[in-house]
Amino acid sequence: MDDNSILLGDPVVYRDDIQDSDEIGVVTNACVNNFKVLWNDEPKSKTEIYEHLRPARQDEVDAQCRQVDKNAIT
Repeated sequence: MDDNSILLGDPVVYRDDIQDSDEIGVVTNACVNNFKVLWNDEPKSKTEIYEHLRPARQDEVDAQCRQVDKNAIT
């Protein structure tokens, strides 16, 4: 299993190159090419495309928001 695997119950954030979405979410349902994610302060899970997400790092989980690494964005 590689580092970027996302499983049910995992905390996720949008990839760093997607702007204006700094919330952290939790995967509540997994399908072949999408996930249902419960985002901060949302009452219902939303369908998200797998390629738009990445696993949240521990510092992001602690801060409850995405921490964008500007050096990693090309």
